[in-house]
Amino acid sequence: MQRVVYLRDRPDGQRMKDVVYVHPPRYKGEEFQNPAGLPRPVVGGLPFPWVTPMGDGQPHFREIERVKADLCRRLWGCQVCGNDLGTVAWVALQEPRDGWAVVSSAAIHAQCLRIAVDYCPVLGDPSMGYAFTEAYEDDIVAHADESPDRNPQAPQARWYLRPVAETSRPERVRRFHTLGEVKAAARGSASEETNAH
Repeated sequence: MQRVVYLRDRPDGQRMKDVVYVHPPRYKGEEFQNPAGLPRPVVGGLPFPWVTPMGDGQPHFREIERVKADLCRRLWGCQVCGNDLGTVAWVALQEPRDGWAVVSSAAIHAQCLRIAVDYCPVLGDPSMGYAFTEAYEDDIVAHADESPDRNPQAPQARWYLRPVAETSRPERVRRFHTLGEVKAAARGSASEETNAH
């Protein structure tokens, strides 16, 4: 059994530890421990995200481990590294505007977003035209998908970016970033780290 610890805010404003015990999922008779944290393990030259399942000794990069993805959504954790998210995190959107659907229904650290756009064929595809923005936890709202034709493998709820006017920070200015801007920021961070050494 795997112990996953998150810090979360209680309704009274206090912080508390939320400890969740997760049985490692079985994939075709194999158990695989993919612990949270950075740096991510590298398999076949690709970083192995925390929510990616393993089967037949290989990561299933096009699949999502639903138990872990649900923990990330419920407990404000990063889907790439599995660690707690801070006050703000990043989300990818289908359109650069308030109220629009979040692409992956999970948030990501800034550093993990740079990993994702470099290696994920969906998030890093310029033709998809995704926008990226910082988000507080209360910037995100879940709408249940109760349609009869919903894919049973998909999450039961879809995340949307709540309009700023409906959040606890109506004075906040929300900025939307292109894929090119996110990648340029990643290159800037990498060169800053290189110059620091």
